[in-house]
Amino acid sequence: MSERFEVNIAGYSLTVKTDRSAEHMERLSVLLNERVREVQKSGVTANYLNVVMLAAMRLADEVLELRGERENVEKRFEQKSQDLLNALDSALKEPG
Repeated sequence: MSERFEVNIAGYSLTVKTDRSAEHMERLSVLLNERVREVQKSGVTANYLNVVMLAAMRLADEVLELRGERENVEKRFEQKSQDLLNALDSALKEPG
């Protein structure tokens, strides 16, 4: 069931309708505000829209990096699992 939440991003209020919990929305807004502050501190731009877009790009970059890492872990897990299955299969086929 969707609920409406009021979030504050870089001093601007935004009403969001979502199925996420209030705690999740709070964590999300805190994270985005942290990235906004990082961009503001870097001084690359004073334009509000550019600051928010750069902050969103930083978050998207983190997401893509984490997805890549997860895919690598999944591939290694699948390979290790296959190696173990092959070893077990070989061990069971050996006359004992």
